[in-house]
Amino acid sequence: EGRKIWENILSVSRNFSRITRLYAKEVGMDRKVRMMNLVAAYPYLLRHHIRHGCLCEEAGECIPEEHRLLLEDPLKTLETRFEGDKIDGLTRSNASPSLPRDKCYVDKRKLPWNLFDYFSTQRLARTQNRPLWACDRIGREIMAIPYGPNFSSRERLVMLTAVDKLTNAIGECERIHQTAVPLNYARHSLRSLTLFLFTLPFALVKDMGFLTAPVTAGIAWLMFGVYQIGYSIEDPFQGSLRLSNLCDAIRKDVVGSIAEDMEDSYSSNQLGLWDEGVDEVTLAERAEDFLKTPMIIPTLLDQGISNLTSSASVDASKPPS
Repeated sequence: EGRKIWENILSVSRNFSRITRLYAKEVGMDRKVRMMNLVAAYPYLLRHHIRHGCLCEEAGECIPEEHRLLLEDPLKTLETRFEGDKIDGLTRSNASPSLPRDKCYVDKRKLPWNLFDYFSTQRLARTQNRPLWACDRIGREIMAIPYGPNFSSRERLVMLTAVDKLTNAIGECERIHQTAVPLNYARHSLRSLTLFLFTLPFALVKDMGFLTAPVTAGIAWLMFGVYQIGYSIEDPFQGSLRLSNLCDAIRKDVVGSIAEDMEDSYSSNQLGLWDEGVDEVTLAERAEDFLKTPMIIPTLLDQGISNLTSSASVDASKPPS
């Protein structure tokens, strides 16, 4: 089920990217880049939301201070997913806010934090549900697109429907991640398995002799391994699924679409396709000369999509002067 959810996220992101490209003129270049940044960052934010992890637990150990971003996360949930675990008489979800927090620092130079400007990064750090924040921002950008002959409520509704699907995916992932293994079931299974393995040597010693010990050890390793695997697959987001590959695939597809648009725009500008009154002969001559000249275009996949907005946004690693 987790794989289906992320495949749906991949498909929705690609469809949204294609729709945005088709209506690029109505959307506008700056708004288009902002929307694509949000779509590219969404899977990383969702992965962080359901698979919490930091580069550093303490400040100053592995991230330079100027590139350090403190995420104001709530208290971490326990790694165990047994329902009913207690902390000083309180469940973790009902624990007092005065309990010490685990500091979480990330590097603003890395994905997805380098896709945002300074102010957006600070707001994102204070947000508890970051993928939902990204969906809300995408929705606001869609509502800010002006109406036109080629962009009406119908096209706007199609784009908002894609955002709704991304929002629903957050809840679906949370449902799997937050579904705990019943405590009574887990305890009973472990006790039954332990009792079986404890009495197994008495049944084998008559026939196996000195081989009873290694045979029992092998069976114990096998049975406890099956038990642990069954416990692990209850939450596929903790290692069963390669979420990093899926996140990178979405980002490359989104960034690659903008790179193609930039190349098309560059080519059209060089050929004079935007000039009015250009006849076919002149256009053919320009095309022939253009093909003989090497085209130098920055590789957006290497430099990052944030370079497109360098003239319209503030650097994400430092506040504006």
